[in-house]
Amino acid sequence: MRGRPGVLSLMVCLSLQPVLATAANYVADNHSWTITCNGSGYQLKSVYPVSRFIEAGVNSKVSEGIETLNLGKSCDAQHTVLGTGKWCWANGGFTAEFSSHSIGFPRQELSCPNDAIELDGCGC
Repeated sequence: MRGRPGVLSLMVCLSLQPVLATAANYVADNHSWTITCNGSGYQLKSVYPVSRFIEAGVNSKVSEGIETLNLGKSCDAQHTVLGTGKWCWANGGFTAEFSSHSIGFPRQELSCPNDAIELDGCGC
């Protein structure tokens, strides 16, 4: 590509753009998650729709969609499909536990830019 040195650089940048635009903050349960913070704690949302089989005998079904996982300051957890539970953190990451399932975020630390959330007693 003599005579047009910027063309190759532009092609490389354009080919990386979709990957960078969908980068997730966290990975758990074979899904990518992004994080936001609010006065109640942390909120993680799946980047892509998630499919889960909900076991309920003859009433079993499949749930599909973007999932939200709220991790509260008082160690409570709320998930759009799994319901209510609890969460905790340790040196090895953090986890949310529900009656039928747990979601582990190994080797990852909760962090929010521009927002200091105080957590007391949520250690595993």
